[in-house]
Amino acid sequence: MALHQRHKEDPFETYDLGRKKKPARHMKRKLRGFFSSSFSGGKWASVALPIIAFVLLVSVFVVKIVTDSRSVSDEQFRNENPLEVKENIARIQRDIDSMPEIEEVDETEPTETEVITETTTTETKPAPQAPSAVVMTPETSGAIAVKEYVYVATSVVNVREDASTDSELVGQVLFNQKLEKLGSKGDFYQIKTENGIEGYVHQDLVSSELSEAIVPGMQMYVQVGQAYIRSGGGTGHDIVGFGFKGTPLTVLEAGSEWSLIQTDTGLKGYMLNELFGPRKVERTRTTIETNAIRYVDYDVVYMRERATVDSEQIAALSMDERVVQLSTDGSWSKVETSDGIQGYVRNDLLRESAPVTPFATTNRNQYISVDVSNVRADASTESEVRGQVRQGEKVLQIKTDGTWSLIKTDGGVEGYVLNEFLTGVAPTAPPTSTAPTNPTTTNPPTNGSTAPAPTTPAPTTPAPTNPFRDISGTVYVKVDAANLRSEPSTSSVVVDTLYYGEAVQTLATNDSWTKVKTKEGASGYLSNSLFQNEEIKTAPPQASSKGLQAVEYAKQLLGVPYVYSGSSPNGVDCSGLTKYVYGKLGVYLYHGSNSQARSAYPSIPFSTSNYEATLLPGDLVFFSNSGGYGHVGIYVGNGQMIHAPQPGQVVRYESLYARNSYSPVTLVKRIFN
Repeated sequence: MALHQRHKEDPFETYDLGRKKKPARHMKRKLRGFFSSSFSGGKWASVALPIIAFVLLVSVFVVKIVTDSRSVSDEQFRNENPLEVKENIARIQRDIDSMPEIEEVDETEPTETEVITETTTTETKPAPQAPSAVVMTPETSGAIAVKEYVYVATSVVNVREDASTDSELVGQVLFNQKLEKLGSKGDFYQIKTENGIEGYVHQDLVSSELSEAIVPGMQMYVQVGQAYIRSGGGTGHDIVGFGFKGTPLTVLEAGSEWSLIQTDTGLKGYMLNELFGPRKVERTRTTIETNAIRYVDYDVVYMRERATVDSEQIAALSMDERVVQLSTDGSWSKVETSDGIQGYVRNDLLRESAPVTPFATTNRNQYISVDVSNVRADASTESEVRGQVRQGEKVLQIKTDGTWSLIKTDGGVEGYVLNEFLTGVAPTAPPTSTAPTNPTTTNPPTNGSTAPAPTTPAPTTPAPTNPFRDISGTVYVKVDAANLRSEPSTSSVVVDTLYYGEAVQTLATNDSWTKVKTKEGASGYLSNSLFQNEEIKTAPPQASSKGLQAVEYAKQLLGVPYVYSGSSPNGVDCSGLTKYVYGKLGVYLYHGSNSQARSAYPSIPFSTSNYEATLLPGDLVFFSNSGGYGHVGIYVGNGQMIHAPQPGQVVRYESLYARNSYSPVTLVKRIFN
């Protein structure tokens, strides 16, 4: 009774085992006393009920866990949502963690109070609710289909009807062509092309990425405004044609820098790899008008009705035959023969240079029709300059091919000049004095003295047409080198050579020559175009490296069409050309020749009769119009400039001595000192 009484006062009281001297002996006594008495119904109940309650509670939890696990599994297969599955598992775990711990029933001390406490806890605490799951059916999911693409990884790939190399061929696709991937079957992908062809290609022949490699058979497009096609892989080879932006090309042979290509109209040649690519771009233009002279560069060339090799032949042209190139698309040229027949010839069968032979022998006198003309070593504006001839000078024309003439000056200089600088009409001499009709009339002497005239009749020989007058002063050589001659003629003996900045004393002069004396005492004649009155204190200017770079950039635009307000390789006007060229060197110029002429860059003195003496490659040369400066070009040396002349023409070389609508030069600006 003492034990029961103590439990009633404090049912949660626990024993302090540390104060029990012999707990094992005490427990044995308790058990012996418990089992020694006869089992009554109450004692059976006190033992059986806690065990049954514990078994039932454990069963409930086991069923709960199994049910939730199946629910999570079903939900995972229905929704296929990994995040939601993880949330369900976490929720079940929390429910398990929140369940009360089940204390083991001490079978050695089954008391009525303990049984009531366990039973009450089991009956009053509700079981945790099963987690709710939202199930989305495929009809309500609204999934978005994402297309997958692959690219052809070799030059040509066969598209087959089924996933087998033995299957029927339904089409072909080319390198880097984009294909929609529909599925896979074995080692094959089921694909669909942009033009609707469906079939199978082997997975080893396609890639998930667009390749940057160049392989034979690729379809390419010109990516810049105009790209030259050359006879070989390098800028040193002849230009056989060009392609406008967007021109389709096919790669025949791939190289690291240059590749052999063929245009869509059949022209073959080499193009720099960086000028074309697989990206299809809009074609900017189809033809440009040139109206240039060309020569047949093959033994027999057929002129065709249209720009294609399949077109009808309308004429046969022979080697070196001269034609007028009316227009070109870069691959074919529309030409006109000397009989007026018009048709098409492929560009690689034409050349710009006149035939070297045959030259027709003439051996006749001609006269220079321009202020100054260069005499060159060969019949080309790119050849070496051997000398110069000036307006009105008589030369011997040895032979001509209709474009160039081989001439010989009175001074013995032999070389080539353009026929357009020659004329067969002798210059008109100024009026000469005639002998007096009255022999008694006095004639003043031609030397200006006041001595009385002789009483004898005047000589019948006419007075000189360009007499010398005495002068005294100092002049300075303004060219790199000047010949001092024994007589006022380029055919006379060279007495000495004078150099830039050298001072000489003047003795007499006329309109063309001046008699001078050097500091060493040598006397002779200098052409008036070779010296100036102002003292020259500095060494002759040298072309800067950037000035030479400007010339090289300008040469890259030769042949580019004139486009009003244009300033790119697609097309330029005169100031657009200079703006683009100097922009490549980091110099900003306004678009407009008048604005460029009024820039802060220094103006350079020059002579219109001898541009070579003071101008340097890279200088800007300006020409006046009624309201300011209406034209500009880039000086490239040897008295020439590169410029964009006018609408309908292309960027080209031009002599500064040529007579045209904008000559002569009126201003020179030096960008690079």
